[in-house]
Amino acid sequence: MKILSQIQYRRYFFYGIGLAFILSFWLTSCRRKDEPVNLPPIANAKGQPLIRILLLDDVKSFSFNCAESVTISADDLSIADAKFSLPKNCTIQSNESGIGVGGWICDSDLIRIVPDYNAVFSVNDSDYRGQLWIFGNSKRQTLDAVNVLGAESYLAGVIGAEMPSYWEPAALQAQAIVARTYCLYIKRRFGAGRHWDLQKTAANQVYRGVGAETRGVWQAIIQTAGKVLTCYNSDGIADIFPAYYSSTCAGHTENSRNIFGDEYKCMEGVRCEYCKKTAQKKLLRWDGIYVDKAKVSDSLMQRYPQLAGLEKIAGIEIAEKSENGQVPRIAWVKLIGSNGKSDRLRGEDFRLTIDPTGFKIKSTAFELVDAGDKWGFVNGKGLGHGVGMCQSGAQGMARKGNNAKEILEYYYHGAKIAENYGTNGKK
Repeated sequence: MKILSQIQYRRYFFYGIGLAFILSFWLTSCRRKDEPVNLPPIANAKGQPLIRILLLDDVKSFSFNCAESVTISADDLSIADAKFSLPKNCTIQSNESGIGVGGWICDSDLIRIVPDYNAVFSVNDSDYRGQLWIFGNSKRQTLDAVNVLGAESYLAGVIGAEMPSYWEPAALQAQAIVARTYCLYIKRRFGAGRHWDLQKTAANQVYRGVGAETRGVWQAIIQTAGKVLTCYNSDGIADIFPAYYSSTCAGHTENSRNIFGDEYKCMEGVRCEYCKKTAQKKLLRWDGIYVDKAKVSDSLMQRYPQLAGLEKIAGIEIAEKSENGQVPRIAWVKLIGSNGKSDRLRGEDFRLTIDPTGFKIKSTAFELVDAGDKWGFVNGKGLGHGVGMCQSGAQGMARKGNNAKEILEYYYHGAKIAENYGTNGKK
């Protein structure tokens, strides 16, 4: 394969832009510009915050598809916007000379791909709405792919991924409001320091794009558009907060302080009898698993380099449990090293380090058993961290006739629902 210089790449990129523009104009000029998009108006309504979701992190290449032509712009003012009709299964890849898009090389560390007519596009066979921004990392050796779209369209890919989309409308509406609140809080709290706001995984909220959309999900979004939760902070100001939620609390939700270390009056934990009639029995109570002590030690050491001073984890003790007696969760564990030194780790971090899936050790409400060469995580209750809204409980309340406002007021005691993303019209 002939290796081209950076100047030649740029020259061919511009040639490609010109040819693609001419072909694309000819191919699309006969299309009706007013062809309707099968989406509710809220999906493209102006004024909603833009959310940036990290789809791919530090990859060499990925596939891109879009049935419509796209407009590509670069983070380089010398390169004008250009319209392309990209080939099917187009490969986007990192390149020392820039970002490669279907055979063209863009000499830039950021390109934006905007599908025409609000068309859906796919990344590695998963469908998304909005735009795709591609960032070149570490001297263009790898790429990050970021989906940028309005908050309401983002939520359409979250609600059905975080909660069964066939659940009661009131439960879906409550889920829409807490997911909207959470994403805006995380965006404001962490987004300014990076080129994305949230990940697409359970590290933030599970986001599956178009694949999670249903009529019921969109209806919940329409009925709650722009609504968020607010509660009073330490300065006495009503503001959005990280409205945590989890699958099944098994009888009592948890104080946020014990799990995440932050304190909110509206997330101190409440008794919950509602999930017991809706959740699967295997989530309310579970037997647990046994894990080799050596594997537990290696996992903790690898995840937390600061534990290297312990040499090896020789002992584990429960240092602190939550206050509620119904579903006592482990707040802190004490890790004892083979050299006699010790350190502490939050219970939730401990659990997810040993079981990153979160589905074997389902919560921190378990008994820790020393079984010789293994640690036992047994006699557990619930699924998830237990803070904020219990999703199974929300479904139980909805079945009893409670509306979304009543559900949210129960799980976030003292919180209020605010309109217009909680900004009172300010961006």
